[in-house]
Amino acid sequence: MERLNKLKERLEKIGYTAKVFATGEEAKAYLLSAIPTTDTVGVGGSMTVQQLGLAEALRARGQQVSWHWGVPADQVAEMRRLASTADTYLCSANAILPDGRIVNIDGFGNRLAATLYGPKKVYMIVGENKLADTLDAAMDRIKNVSCPRNAKRLNLKTPCAVLGRCTDCSSPDRMCHATLILDRKPNAHPMEILLVAQELGY
Repeated sequence: MERLNKLKERLEKIGYTAKVFATGEEAKAYLLSAIPTTDTVGVGGSMTVQQLGLAEALRARGQQVSWHWGVPADQVAEMRRLASTADTYLCSANAILPDGRIVNIDGFGNRLAATLYGPKKVYMIVGENKLADTLDAAMDRIKNVSCPRNAKRLNLKTPCAVLGRCTDCSSPDRMCHATLILDRKPNAHPMEILLVAQELGY
């Protein structure tokens, strides 16, 4: 927890609101109390949100949740668009550094765009497995841990899904098309980082 508390202090110095939680369930309970029941909610493709059952909990209390996972193929693009303009946006990070830099890589860029501009507020839920000491370590973890696992889970036809490591491929299913590094909190909206002392997502 000491490492997470130090990171919380750093994040607050560079403009974010940050909180530390011992478990994902505690973070989930906090979010359900913090997000107004009248808000529309968008979700960026997130194993963390799925793992915590957040979308189901929000829908159960009658909220409109826009998320492209699990919808028919002809609705995916519209769901991504709706999510990016929701009142509240939920996502995670691929990696976060001790100096507060947050690194995300996307295939479509919808999560990257929404964290920069669009929603009224962004919550980013980050498990301690996403912490990296350097930018090189962050990129290595994304390319050789996060993306291969996600590609395999999604049955994508990429070398990393088979080999478990990045080959900088040109596959049509490639997930790594755009990289965003947040040096500081974007000016467009409030952003809250929830640091969780357990492994969440990839």
